[in-house]
Amino acid sequence: MRLLTDHIARQYHAMAGATIALSAALAAGLGEACLHISESQVEDATDQATLSAAAGRLRAIRDELLALADEDGAAITAFATARGAGREPQGKERLCQMPVEMGRLAVEAGFLLQQHRSLVQRPKDDLEMALTLLSGTAHAAVLLLDSNLRIWPESDLLAQFEPELSALDALAGRLEPVARVRA
Repeated sequence: MRLLTDHIARQYHAMAGATIALSAALAAGLGEACLHISESQVEDATDQATLSAAAGRLRAIRDELLALADEDGAAITAFATARGAGREPQGKERLCQMPVEMGRLAVEAGFLLQQHRSLVQRPKDDLEMALTLLSGTAHAAVLLLDSNLRIWPESDLLAQFEPELSALDALAGRLEPVARVRA
């Protein structure tokens, strides 16, 4: 982890997208652990199967987020390199699409955790922490897309991604992490 955070910190361009995707992947991993732990604590076979399936989907989401982190890191590095060399950077559309994908995956993971709250007992507080992190990363993905559209206010990008921005913002607002675990 230290090597990764050092890598991000030492860049001459901000790696916000990769950081958001990595943060969401970590949160999904925490949520996945909570569901796996809970599998052994519930007695009903249907509940166990439900938790197992949800944990499996969280694993897939985590893998997708990690792939997005790699792709975004490489894309923003290539973009910054081209700009630094005085060339027209390529890939603006993909750099706008990736935050949408990151945000949707974070929201989906959050919804899975919300849906299975009642089945989680011992790691209940940890599930809430994972949900809070997923909510934060979904909102950060909204900010990243909004930032990209501010930096590149091209009519084709705005036409394509303004509706995506609004939809993602609305979805992120439907996540309901608790404010306190001792409430």
